[in-house]
Formats: sequence, C-alpha cells, structure tokens
Amino acid sequence: MAATAVLIGAGDRGMIYAGFALAHPERLKVVAVAEPDPARRERAARLHGIPPERRYRDWAELLAEPRLADGCIVATQDRLHVEPCLAAFEAGYHVLLEKPMALSEPDCARVAEAARGSGRALSVCHVLRHTAFWKAAKAVVDRGDIGEPYSIFHAENVSYHHMAHSYVRGNWRDSASASPMILAKCCHDLDLIAWLAGRRPLRVASFGALSHFRPENAPPGATPRCTDGCRAECQYDAVDTYLRGRHMKLALRKAGSAPVRAAMGLLLRAPGLCRLVPGLGRYVDWPEWPTSTITTDLSEAGVMRALREGPYGRCVYACDNDQVDHQETIFDFEGGLTATLRMQGHSHLEGRTLRIDGSRGTLLGTFGGGGGLEVHRHRDGRRARYPVRSDAYGHAEGDRGMIERFTEILEGRTEASPADEALMSHRMAFAAHESRAGGRVVSL
Repeated sequence: MAATAVLIGAGDRGMIYAGFALAHPERLKVVAVAEPDPARRERAARLHGIPPERRYRDWAELLAEPRLADGCIVATQDRLHVEPCLAAFEAGYHVLLEKPMALSEPDCARVAEAARGSGRALSVCHVLRHTAFWKAAKAVVDRGDIGEPYSIFHAENVSYHHMAHSYVRGNWRDSASASPMILAKCCHDLDLIAWLAGRRPLRVASFGALSHFRPENAPPGATPRCTDGCRAECQYDAVDTYLRGRHMKLALRKAGSAPVRAAMGLLLRAPGLCRLVPGLGRYVDWPEWPTSTITTDLSEAGVMRALREGPYGRCVYACDNDQVDHQETIFDFEGGLTATLRMQGHSHLEGRTLRIDGSRGTLLGTFGGGGGLEVHRHRDGRRARYPVRSDAYGHAEGDRGMIERFTEILEGRTEASPADEALMSHRMAFAAHESRAGGRVVSL
C-alpha cells in the first residue's frame, strides 16, 4: 500500500514535491490539500483526485481533523512555516518542510524541539544534498582523496534575472517580512558547507551590500513600471522576462516533429547561439518559471494584467527591496578549516562553483550548466575527473531525491537526519546576517 501525505501550500514548491505521487502512485498518494488560492487548490485537487471534503482553504482546518495521512508537506511562504509545522507534529505527522525552517533562530529552534519531542521525522528541504554532484563531492572529501581539507570556497552565482525576479520584485525582496538574503537564498549553500566540512563552525564574519538595485541606478527613460511605455534599454524588462515562457512554448508547439522540437529546445536554451539568430533571444528561458509564479492566468492577456497591476511589472530600480545583491561570508571551523561563501546576484548563468583545498590535492567543481568535478593531486600533478552531470536550470534532481527520501521515511525504510543538523545551517545564516549588519565577528 502506498504511503500517504497531506499538502499544505500548493504553489510551485509544493506541487513539485507532490508531483512524486503522480509519477509513483504505487509509493505515495496525496490525500488532502490546504491552499488559500482557489485556482491552485482546485488544480492540486484535480491532479491528485482529492475529494471536495479534503480540500481546505487554511492549514488550520486540515490539521484540526484527525490525522489523515502518514506525512505532511509544508510548502507555505517562509513566514508561515512555523505554526503549521508545530501543529503537524502535534497531530502525529512526519513533516517535509520547505526551507528555510523559520525566519528567526528561536523559531527554528522551536521547530527542531517539536520534532524531537514528537518522535516524528523532520525533513528540511536542503535538496542539493540529494544530487549526484554534491554526493560525489562529499564522497571525495570523506574518502580522503584530497587529504585533510583546509579551505572551502563556495560561490552561489545567482543569475541577474533570478535576482530581479525573486529578491527585487518578488516575495523575498524584503528581509524583514521574508528573511535575510543569506538565509532566503543561501541556506542550501550553508548546509552544503557544513556538510562538507563535517565539523562545528566557531566564528563568522560577513560583508555585503545592496549596490545596484537602487533608484539612482535607473537608466535614462525608465518608468515606474515596464508597462508604462518605458524606453530604457534594460535587461530587466518585465514584459520580455515574463512572456518568454509563453513564447517558447508556442514556438516549440509549432516546430513540427519531436526531433525538430528537441533540437529547437536545445537551441532556445543556448544563449550563445541565440545571439546569432535575430529575435530568438526573447524566447530563452524556462517554459514555466518564472511566469508561473506571478499569475495563474498564463495567457498573454493574463500575464500582461499581472505586470500592470502586480509587483512583478515594476522597474527593478523602483521597488521596495532591501536585500543585498552581493555578500561575502567567512567561517572558522573546528580544526582550523576555513570556508568562504560568496553570494552574488549579477551572474550571466545560474549555478554554484566549488573549490576545496586539502593537504594532498584540490577539488574543483561547477554545479549547473553541465559542469562536473575534478581533483588535482599535488604529488604527481595528475588530474582525476568525475563526469557528474547536473541539472542546468535548477535542482530538480535534488527535489526528486528529497521527496523520495521522505517517502522512504513514511514507508519505514530509512530514518531522517537529526533536526539539529538542519538547525546548524540556519544558525550559521543568522550569525552571518548579524555580522554583516553589525560589522563584527560573531561567535556561534
């Protein structure tokens, strides 16, 4: 019999995790949904065959019922994680919780303590641990291929359009109502650094600023909204950004046979080739994200309405954002290991880069865009390559691995990682934010 789960939050992330049940109905079934947006709620219910009496407008209504399933997927907005999570533990559910755990260190500790007290599993969606790339990097370090590790450099390269979408115009633009950039975007990265280091962080120093997305940097001719007849030459044009997905799908639909569509899909995703074909650049983007996050009406009229009326049509130089667009953070770990995390929101490509220097060699890697791993050995100068493929446009592989592991927990085939392991990366983030804001070294 398949394991069962209830879904709280049927937005993009929630539907990704719930999608495992559609691909593997023999292993997981979603039996109830709580979602305030009626269109998203009905879409989830339709896809998963959820009866009307198990469709809820609010998580509190769902969790007031006697326990309906083995597990609970909490994929609400960041500020709404704590209460449904605590209620789910009280009701006896195992919980899959979208990152971050919470927006304050005390609330993160409350969630971890609730998990321990309930005896239920807490699986925080640090999904990158479940990708082949990061598992291979961890294995290289743990096997001793580079000897004793002394220095980790990890870069979170946020593409310029992702930065504008999520952290200038979007839901995570305000560090007070969402969470600081170092937590909102980098808790994956901090989790990976702590995981690779395999020891306790002691101190942190951090520096960063909001340098570019400010009113004084608006180009000549810019208007408050991109739909106001803006004449500025700008890579952040909202009409171009959010209609790309629709244009791309239409182009692929008209392309004819499957081989032609496949070839065209590759072409549309190759920025270098697109420059050779006038006008093709407007089609380059994912067919769903980010447009699917701004409106449920994905017609051209619906997207334009959202841009005229909602936050995503605003000029990036005229928003109510305060998140840093670049930040450098240094950690001092037990045993003398140091680690540096660079987050910058001006990258031409989305991806992460890694360098770990040890006593016997150096590990280099690029996650995203088809990169891989390689070890340079000090003794003989030889290079060992690890041809690890990775998802070029996100972390879908990790998402699948995350929900599959949660399903294994529900099936009783494995155990969750200790709650304190997820809590550590969040504590690192809060300490880094405190260091940057206060201009001082912070002890963990």
